[in-house]
Amino acid sequence: MRKILITGGLGKIGSYFTTNFHTAYDIKIADLATNDAAFPGNVTTVQADLMDYALCEKLCEGIDTVLHLAGIVDPVSESDALLETNIKTTQHLFKAAATAGCKRVIFASSAQTIESYPTDVQVTENMVVKPKNTYGVSKCFGEALAAYYAYNKGISAICLRIGAYEFPEDFTEMNARDLSAFLHPDDLNQLLVGCIETEGIQYEVLNAISDNRYKRLAITEAITKVGYAPKADAFELFRLKRD
Repeated sequence: MRKILITGGLGKIGSYFTTNFHTAYDIKIADLATNDAAFPGNVTTVQADLMDYALCEKLCEGIDTVLHLAGIVDPVSESDALLETNIKTTQHLFKAAATAGCKRVIFASSAQTIESYPTDVQVTENMVVKPKNTYGVSKCFGEALAAYYAYNKGISAICLRIGAYEFPEDFTEMNARDLSAFLHPDDLNQLLVGCIETEGIQYEVLNAISDNRYKRLAITEAITKVGYAPKADAFELFRLKRD
């Protein structure tokens, strides 16, 4: 059974993935928070501060794939702590994964890496990054670091530019831009499985949104490279909810 380390795994994305795939993978969750309710199946939870490099090395021992979700998510503030934390923890995880001989790191990047493009421009994976905030800058660093490790340290790396991840039942009023970047949790789960299972990848940046009628980010590469098959269309899904 493939061994997966999920950093920040008690957040929405990690928890939902673990709940659905705890029997498919041997999952280790590392998170600053604690969770009294144990996950079923092959899941262990470790309270961990990823600013501690030695601890990152220990977490990566025996791991096949690292899913790096941890970090400060804040597109509004311009805090030094955000840059320091997101950059340093990502650096620690890639270095530890390479040292431990992990096969792949899947890095949770963000649509914030390209938010300085006009909203009527569909952004492809090959366009130059244009972050609109320091949170996006920290994710651009992660993408560059992933490329460095993929091309120089022999580790496979996939960066996912995650859009507006939201459970339909938690719907909040979203504008057209939010709808165009909507990512259904089930679609992301399917994409993550493709990223874990697909062989022969050295380095890829893939956009992660659903099959929305208008797409802020193009998903052709995700479909082609890892078999992404999203089902949800935010414009249809949330129009029906408002009727």
